[in-house]
Amino acid sequence: MQNPTKRILIVDDDQGILDSFEVLLGDRYHLIKAENGFDAIRILETDPPHLMFLDIRMPGLDGIEILRRLQKEEKCVDVVIITALDQENAEEEARSLGVIDYLKKPLDIFEVERITSQVLSSGLQSAN
Repeated sequence: MQNPTKRILIVDDDQGILDSFEVLLGDRYHLIKAENGFDAIRILETDPPHLMFLDIRMPGLDGIEILRRLQKEEKCVDVVIITALDQENAEEEARSLGVIDYLKKPLDIFEVERITSQVLSSGLQSAN
């Protein structure tokens, strides 16, 4: 593990996405995985990550609500949205809530690696 102190939270209700991140980044970073928004909130409160990849559409507590809570509680974490949705209004709302990037599924592994490297190695607040 190259950067075991750099924590990345992956929030998605699709186990295949969680597994993909494990294969892609698991050997270089400390990955924390949450299958729903409630687990993500608990993790954010107890062990905030340096970077979070967040699905918008999940049952229960969705990604937009998580972003609203982060903003309300003034929690600082770089967030990248990952979604299968192609809704312009969802992207606009997510960006207004401070996300640094917005990736559509299926994920481009090169984009995931580029964003992760930029954010975690240089502390950038924007990967665009």
